[in-house]
Amino acid sequence: MLLRLANIGRAGPSLGTLTEAPVVFTSLNRPDSTESAEEKYPALRIVLMIWKALVVVQVIVTIGVALFAWLGTKDSNSVGLGLLILLGGFLSALIQWALAEFVEVVMDIEENTRRGAD
Repeated sequence: MLLRLANIGRAGPSLGTLTEAPVVFTSLNRPDSTESAEEKYPALRIVLMIWKALVVVQVIVTIGVALFAWLGTKDSNSVGLGLLILLGGFLSALIQWALAEFVEVVMDIEENTRRGAD
């Protein structure tokens, strides 16, 4: 139920009364915006794609460095060092991937806000 304040600006002791207005879902009848979401911000989308590719490379390098720490060194703490490398590398990759996804969510919010304002 949508309520609207009526009698605003009229002279008299009444400050206005609440009246019921019909609810109309105009956004359901509206066509999509003129630009599709894939066409907006092409440079930012390329940067996000490169960023995600670098995160995948980081995960692969992290696994390689951890394997080298386990198998390639004669250090007695190689297992602990390898686990720390894996933990740090995967945590860093997870945070970077989440940040890239957050940028995509912000772009989607902008698209939906623009569509809703039309």
